[in-house]
Amino acid sequence: LDEMFEESTNKGIQMGIKQGIEQGIELKELQVYQTMLEKGFSIKVIASIFSVSEESIKKLLMKA
Repeated sequence: LDEMFEESTNKGIQMGIKQGIEQGIELKELQVYQTMLEKGFSIKVIASIFSVSEESIKKLLMKA
C-alpha cells in the first residue's frame, strides 16, 4: 500500500512540475507577444517570426 501511495505521489509531482513548466513557457510567450504588439508588430508578423498561427497568438492574448 505504501508503494502504491508513493508511486501515485511521484506521478502527481511529475505532472505538477510539467504543468508548471508549460504555464511558465506560456506566460513568457504572452509577455513576448504583448511587448512586440506594443512595439508596433502586427499579429501576422509575430506569427511569421515564431512560426505559429495567428489564431494561437490571439487565443493566448485573450487568456490574459
